[in-house]
Amino acid sequence: MVFVNEEWNNTGDIVVYSNYHKYWLDRERKIKNPLFDVFSGRILDLKEGKQTAINYFYNLLNEEICEGVTICVVPSSNAEKTESGIGKLAEKLAENKRINKVYFLQRTKSIDKLAWGGRRDKQIHLETISAVENMDITDNIILLMDDVTTTGNSLYACKEVLMEKGAKQVEMFALGKAI
Repeated sequence: MVFVNEEWNNTGDIVVYSNYHKYWLDRERKIKNPLFDVFSGRILDLKEGKQTAINYFYNLLNEEICEGVTICVVPSSNAEKTESGIGKLAEKLAENKRINKVYFLQRTKSIDKLAWGGRRDKQIHLETISAVENMDITDNIILLMDDVTTTGNSLYACKEVLMEKGAKQVEMFALGKAI
């Protein structure tokens, strides 16, 4: 898996590293998911910004991402949360001859977390995500990263915003696909 180079097949699909199994099958009744695994646990650790998880995913991905690529992340559902675990990972990846526009996209209004039953349609993201105005991505080739994708709508909405702001190409990547 080589991210974003001349041979990249621009299919518009989301590239996913592995499956993500949520911890709880039923949070209220405290029924744990028997499919919850080590990889899913590392994603939860990344969501909490734990350095061990950042280092783990950095080591998995660093050699797979080409130099010169601009890295952006999908913003948190919480508009007040300006940093995230996936953002910290992306910043570390950007240090290696890549362009850091990690927080180019920002949430302008908080939305309910998708994991807690919030709306999953693309429109809710388009209405609540904007770009930082004093940053330019014209003609950039962008790797758009997220920790977990369920429907893909947040990634698709962010890709649309990035293309409207002048990106040459946007490839979408998530560490896990919610199962």
